[in-house]
Amino acid sequence: MNPNLQLSLSQQLKLNPQLQQSIKLLQLSQLALQQEIQYQLDNNPLLTLLDDSYCEPEAASSVSNSELDVSPLPTVFPNNRDTNNIGSLANLRHIDSGQHHSTYSIHNDGESNLENQFQESIGLREHLEWQIQMSSLSRADMEIAYYVIENIDDAGFLTVSHQEIIEQIKQDFEHRFDPDEVEAVIHQVQQLEPLGCASSNLQQFLLLQLQLAINNTSNPQQSALESALELAQRLVHHHFDYLCKHHYSKLIKRLSLTQQEMDDALSVIQCLRSKPNHQYIGEVTEYIRPDILVYNLQGSWLAQLASNNAPQLDINHQYAQALRQSNKTCDKHYLQQNLQRARWFMQSIEARNDTLKRVADWIVQHQQNFFDCGESALRPMRLKDLAEDLKLHESTISRACSDKFLQSPNGIYELKYFFSNAVPSTQGGEWSSKAIKNKIKQYVKAEPSRKPLSDIELAKMLQEEGIAIARRTVAKYREALNILPSGQRKLFTNS
Repeated sequence: MNPNLQLSLSQQLKLNPQLQQSIKLLQLSQLALQQEIQYQLDNNPLLTLLDDSYCEPEAASSVSNSELDVSPLPTVFPNNRDTNNIGSLANLRHIDSGQHHSTYSIHNDGESNLENQFQESIGLREHLEWQIQMSSLSRADMEIAYYVIENIDDAGFLTVSHQEIIEQIKQDFEHRFDPDEVEAVIHQVQQLEPLGCASSNLQQFLLLQLQLAINNTSNPQQSALESALELAQRLVHHHFDYLCKHHYSKLIKRLSLTQQEMDDALSVIQCLRSKPNHQYIGEVTEYIRPDILVYNLQGSWLAQLASNNAPQLDINHQYAQALRQSNKTCDKHYLQQNLQRARWFMQSIEARNDTLKRVADWIVQHQQNFFDCGESALRPMRLKDLAEDLKLHESTISRACSDKFLQSPNGIYELKYFFSNAVPSTQGGEWSSKAIKNKIKQYVKAEPSRKPLSDIELAKMLQEEGIAIARRTVAKYREALNILPSGQRKLFTNS
């Protein structure tokens, strides 16, 4: 084959460095923008900050979701039963297992320890591994325990079955392990603090808590409490499906129980935790800093950029003067390069703020009723509508709304929150899907506990308000709101 030359024409779209930087800054969150500005200030001597109040972002600006999660079982068991049926129920609040370093509580009373809230960020797995290292387990059992801990999720539950753990250990380790030995180590991990880590599921975790409570209730004067604990253990162990479906009347008939005995057992179950990890750091989240502030002026809602969102950057005139007076080629090239970068960065920041302000003004203008009346008045919006009005591309609007937050008297909302699908109205116009979800939530909240509303009834109520919606759509919205079906929401009581 002889070599030859060929000419071809093609078109390519390439972004210059300034445009790439503008796109990058537009999609940054408030905290990420602060970090980028600080990076530029540290690495570009030609860039300076005029406003001293715009300080470097704090290093420790994160909290743990698990520290704040102290809710009992909200969806599996009823939350409106009278817990005063057992006079000794307060004794369940603090039960010392006799082998833990701290007092174990199976009652969440909403009171938090300040020392626990501001404790050093330590992960659940690290805390469990530290306890294993301090234990008297053999080296082989420690290897099994480490493997078990690696397969625990942030909630504290095992992500694999016991048999899978046994099979994997057989493949990874040279010497053979007895399956009973693996089961014993898993049980040992479950006894660590916090109690119940490495439980296979919610049922097993509840049984561990109940067994601990029974072992620590030996006072003869607490016979009623002990009976309630034993019945609760029996219900969770043998009739867990009935409990999840709230079939209490069937349990009463099947087990020949009185209503008082059932109420006492359910009151005990309500005091249990729904997940083992209630204290240690799981998923780390950042504090939300609003980019937009919404305020009311003479009956009209307006938007403005947050003060910390628009730092006053300028050129360092001392270095700019050195650029003009420098005779060295290398120094002059270095200063000129950084001067150009500083100008590009300042222009990109200004373009970002301008785009963000235009987007916020458009959203606030079209959602005036939302800020007056709340979520039920939310209007449907699409990125396409905003892009057409502002003469911008949809990708630009998407970047401008990504990780951006708006603060109003009603609360803090992500800009993407205001975009939702439209559902047609029988009276003309459209309804926002989020506004419909809010109505469904209000209907369910106000429904009678003994006769909850079915999806068909919810659809009819929405249709009476002029919303053209089908039953299957109502079911989809209800599931998105984590609301149980009517059959599982029903509370079977004799009252």
